[in-house]
Amino acid sequence: MSDLLTVRDLSAYYGESQVLFDVDIDVEKNGVIGIFGRNGMGKTTLLDSIVNRIDRKAGTIRFRGTDITDWPTHDIIRQDIAYVPEDREIYPALSVRENLEVATPKGLSDEVKAERIRTVYDRFERLEERAGQRGGTLSGGEQQMLAIGRALVTEPDLLLLDEPTEGLAPIIVDDVVSALEELAARDQAVLLVEQNITKTLPLIERGYIIEGGEIVVEGTADRLSDETLHEEYLTI
Repeated sequence: MSDLLTVRDLSAYYGESQVLFDVDIDVEKNGVIGIFGRNGMGKTTLLDSIVNRIDRKAGTIRFRGTDITDWPTHDIIRQDIAYVPEDREIYPALSVRENLEVATPKGLSDEVKAERIRTVYDRFERLEERAGQRGGTLSGGEQQMLAIGRALVTEPDLLLLDEPTEGLAPIIVDDVVSALEELAARDQAVLLVEQNITKTLPLIERGYIIEGGEIVVEGTADRLSDETLHEEYLTI
């Protein structure tokens, strides 16, 4: 199976502080890949580096075989990559529907735009119920649904998700995980950063554990289900 995304020898820096050290990862054209680790281990920095939202980096990032390492962030996003950061970055003053509409790619017919928004509503019924409500007045879980929905209306080849279940009520976590299950079943390529390995491990095909900015474990979901690894690298 050919790789959609390849990261080689990635080192990343905030100012003079090095956060990632010679990281290698691969994401195939379909399926869900997990990046797991405690807070402060470099998970978010890895995603920020892929879309070039980092002060400085070294190494190589290729998407569909093209070197995008030094591309501007907006050009990377136009290459069918969608990024849902941990802080969600929705438009708080716009309604749910307006948030989805502005995220829909330009040049599509009104019919196609409506169909894509309908697909999001089918996945997250709460969003349809709150279609006219401003994004900033939604609960944290609803904002997370909206952030994921904004990514999905672009129909990306690769979806980057940073801590999608962090801080959510259990019932909302279940809704988000169900949506990710649908993406996995649809052969959507997803790179998922998470601390909550218990909930998200069943979604992934392969994964990595990151510690101190380095990949310390790589393997299948079965390999990463080893509780001794959880105790060593994931337990706070």
